[in-house]
Amino acid sequence: MLDGRPLVKEFPEAPEEITIYQAIGLLHNLERPKSQKALMAHYLIHDPVVRTWVLASLMHKANRLDGNLLQAVMHVARRSAFLRRLAVPLLLKAFRFDLVAKIEEMETAVGSDIGKVNAELLKAVRLNDYKAQVALHEKLYLYTGNLRHITEARDIARLRLNWKDALKPMLRVIFTHLEPLQGSIISLLRMLEREDAREEFKSVARSIHGNNDIKLAIVYAAAQLHYWEKNYERTIKIFEESGVLDATKDRLSLINNLVASSYEKLGDYEKAGQWYKQQNDALKKADLKAERFMSELDRRAGWNIPKLPPAERDNYFIMTGFPRSGTTLLENALASHPDIATCEETSSLIGSIHTAYTSKLAQDPDNNKIGLRALLHRNLYFQNLTRYVDKPDPKVIIDKTPIIGANIKYLEKIVPEMRYIFSIRHPYDVVLSNYKQDYAQNIAMAAFNDIFEACVQYDYVMRNWFEVFPGETDRVYYIKYDELVNDFDRVIGGALDHLGVDWTDEVRNFAENSSNRAVRTPSYANVRKGLTIGVQTSWQKFEFLFDDKCRELLDPWVERHGYAA
Repeated sequence: MLDGRPLVKEFPEAPEEITIYQAIGLLHNLERPKSQKALMAHYLIHDPVVRTWVLASLMHKANRLDGNLLQAVMHVARRSAFLRRLAVPLLLKAFRFDLVAKIEEMETAVGSDIGKVNAELLKAVRLNDYKAQVALHEKLYLYTGNLRHITEARDIARLRLNWKDALKPMLRVIFTHLEPLQGSIISLLRMLEREDAREEFKSVARSIHGNNDIKLAIVYAAAQLHYWEKNYERTIKIFEESGVLDATKDRLSLINNLVASSYEKLGDYEKAGQWYKQQNDALKKADLKAERFMSELDRRAGWNIPKLPPAERDNYFIMTGFPRSGTTLLENALASHPDIATCEETSSLIGSIHTAYTSKLAQDPDNNKIGLRALLHRNLYFQNLTRYVDKPDPKVIIDKTPIIGANIKYLEKIVPEMRYIFSIRHPYDVVLSNYKQDYAQNIAMAAFNDIFEACVQYDYVMRNWFEVFPGETDRVYYIKYDELVNDFDRVIGGALDHLGVDWTDEVRNFAENSSNRAVRTPSYANVRKGLTIGVQTSWQKFEFLFDDKCRELLDPWVERHGYAA
């Protein structure tokens, strides 16, 4: 109470004005002289348009919605449809489903056609109904003429829908020139390449041929077509002769990956290794360090959380292991079962930590009741995970997140009764496969840009896991990738027994069923080939990448997992 007047209270009873002191506090990050800050603070009180503009600027800058900014946004959102829309992704990111529901109520109260559509859209966002989101964005574009709805529909469809459903929204962005043409074309081509949609890829390649403004996209399309035709020498030569290779090798991982794969197909593993390194050098970001990921895990594992009451979520399981261990094949097989719903890499656990441990709670005003915070985190985790369930009343819900197993010591504190399916693959193949991927970067993936750091992370995750589960336990069902491929019915049957559901032949149709899903990981291309893909192993061809330090880390796990022979 800086001037004798309260700051904004709970949202439904909020005063009509935000005090000038709070306004100045909200504006302190804007790069403006103090006199202009004061002027903007004045308008923030009196002009709803400027309020919306300022708060939108702060939201974009902060990329997080909490504290005074959260209170101000919820206050002004009653009058600003634009602000309401901006707030929802940040509220979902903070796991504030209660406030999303309040915004739904605001939209419904507007009473106009646009308000009703916005309310429907917010509900679809909260429920993860992606097809409805795309359709409603299209409707809003027709209502408002706001081109942003076209790109929103594209982004949702590209990330969450089957490629056939995503194709039209992606083409709309290209046709309307809402974004630079070359980037939009390459994004479309990459989606079609990942989906192995070769005829559609060829159609796009033909349509862009001769447009000198998008030379990189044209060259990439031509090279990929030759790669599919197994003309790997020509694939490389196209990049070299066009000048694209020299121009992009230090900054475009996509091209490096295709060149590396071509050399690998030609049997020149030394050159392939050099280009995979070039790919990973291009991916590296100075602010993402592999050691930060492990230090965060150690920090959480060390929290002194008291024993919590049971979660009473006996039908929830976690599928984990290590990235590139066969979890995508396994997940698609189990997702084909009518009684099983799988939630693929939702970030529900890690994404909710900040909100759980930093939000102001009436029961914990001093933020020192870690048991209460842990309970909140567990509830937010299950609440968000359930948003991704796409079947009515499934008997089993699975969180498929390979890297989540790295959190096992923390998980044992908040859900000590949780049961798991843990995938195992030859340690050298796992590390190599991650090293070869053109991953989007975050602190968990940063280790895979360096072969030794990838070995360190593998060893770290395995040590933590087997310290918690040193021997046989009925809480974990272990699946070896090799056995899954070679003895599918026995291994899947054991998984279904562990989950408590009956066998169905539907699980054998995973390849066909996966074609109706959006590509979420690089493994989908192989999954859609079914069991004909066989056991994928190539580490011995790249053994030169693993020095003695790598072997010291991996060899004990080779023996532990039964691959020594």
